[in-house]
Amino acid sequence: MDWLWPIYLEHIGRILPPGGSEQHTFMQSLVESTATLFAMEPIGDTIRFKGLGRWPLPEVPDLLADPNAFIANRYGGGKYKVNFHHVDTFVGTHNFRTWGDELWRDAKEVVFD
Repeated sequence: MDWLWPIYLEHIGRILPPGGSEQHTFMQSLVESTATLFAMEPIGDTIRFKGLGRWPLPEVPDLLADPNAFIANRYGGGKYKVNFHHVDTFVGTHNFRTWGDELWRDAKEVVFD
């Protein structure tokens, strides 16, 4: 889960209450956050983002513990983007590369509002 700290660092600085603990604020924001996963599909000279899923972070501890394994076990090999939101605020994004068959190509696309 240490890999999430750099993504959340700036956000924590904005929401940290006076005299508050960075660690406590970080952990509380994770409880209130979601992760949205997209496959990055090359099309010509651009990239199309295929929505694969959105989860509250407390419901996907495997994503927090080992994001590459979480993605590869569900969607196979490819390039992926994960966006993090704390409640309604965009926090940051992280890209991943996994290996194996591209199972995501056969997955139903999820469209997000």
